Amino acid sequence: MQFSKKEKQFWQKHYHLDKPSQLHENWDQIWSIDGNEDDDFFYFFTLRVTSIVDVHLKGSEITDKAVEYMLKFEQLKNLFLRRHQNITKASIPFFNEMKNLETLDISKTQITLTDLCEDLNNQSLKQVCLNEDEDEENVEGKLAVMRERMPNCEIILY
Repeated sequence: MQFSKKEKQFWQKHYHLDKPSQLHENWDQIWSIDGNEDDDFFYFFTLRVTSIVDVHLKGSEITDKAVEYMLKFEQLKNLFLRRHQNITKASIPFFNEMKNLETLDISKTQITLTDLCEDLNNQSLKQVCLNEDEDEENVEGKLAVMRERMPNCEIILY
């Protein structure tokens, strides 16, 4: 299958690839700090890449829509979305659907412990990292609820 015009522009710009035959469907990781990755990046990326183990993004331009696109990644174990102000509790249902996800870092996003306490229920998670909100009430009670719901998951508050 050939690249569409926009898809070809994407792969040339980001990875210097001209043909689908140069592309692998399975990747180990994506790693970017303060990059220009956005929702469109993950739209085009997930059209061709079906399996990835690690996504490490810090300070890119993604939103909840990019997290939805990431549902297409088989074998995703580690998802680091640190410092993304456009990641909200709307992403939590997507995290719940990521069946192989073991580590989730959503520190410095809009997601709070209250949001997780209300909606997060992914039994494959072993560790979740987020920032402690100084205005959050009953932190210990919410952590207890999370421990009961997901007993094999460590919740780390920064």
